[in-house]
Amino acid sequence: MRATWLVAKATFHEAWRRRFLNVILIFAILIIGSSWSLAYLQPGAELKMLIDVGLGAIRFFGMLIAVFIGVRLITDEIERRTIHTLLAKPITRGQFLIGKFLGGCATVFSNIALMGIAFYIVFALKAPQFRNLSPEEGPIYQMEFMYANIAKAIGLAFLEMAVLVGIAVVASTILSWIMAAIFSFFLYFTGQMADFFRELGSPERGGGAISRILFGIMYRILPHFEIFDMRESILRDDYVPWDLLGKVAGQAIVYVVVLVLIGYLVFQRKEV
Repeated sequence: MRATWLVAKATFHEAWRRRFLNVILIFAILIIGSSWSLAYLQPGAELKMLIDVGLGAIRFFGMLIAVFIGVRLITDEIERRTIHTLLAKPITRGQFLIGKFLGGCATVFSNIALMGIAFYIVFALKAPQFRNLSPEEGPIYQMEFMYANIAKAIGLAFLEMAVLVGIAVVASTILSWIMAAIFSFFLYFTGQMADFFRELGSPERGGGAISRILFGIMYRILPHFEIFDMRESILRDDYVPWDLLGKVAGQAIVYVVVLVLIGYLVFQRKEV
């Protein structure tokens, strides 16, 4: 356990020294901050634009960080030949892999937390303008659950990126880091359309048996990333129950456990 913690800690500190990570984070905060001015473009639709830009930026830039961190966690150690020194110490391959994954998740979490704080500041400054608008100005928002829902949405964004880090790490144990990044991006954007594949595979669509089976398999094996998006619930100011969040978190944990297990089995047989 101590060895895993040391690997995770070293990974976290090393990740924060990467310049591209700092550039992505700064650019993300600038985009979130710019939503302050973008909100004036469409009177009556300010809140929707603010939520879409702010939370959309957190998910998008979190996705970039998760992929580019994840695919380099192990490949960098192999390319620098430092992995031989690490594995020569009393550190098993399993401890090394889990430590790298946890360090990557800690890096993603800290970045999402900083982006979330920036968004909260912008939202808190703009929120009084959205409360009880007149019908001519736009929809009337009571803002009863909105602050709590935003916090929940940021938490779900972290779980989503933890799954993506797992995908990137597993892909990097099989492919080159460039191909692993391409595969991770492809799987992420395809996973956003999981419900679309379910519809294509339904008998009501009238497709052939083979196509229905194929789309059904894709729906079942793809990570359903769309479940982590809470923007519609926030805009409706609906209360999001904790049992629903627990269900989504449970699915994310299952995804992560399966991915880490696959990564472990592959990494055990990988020549380094």
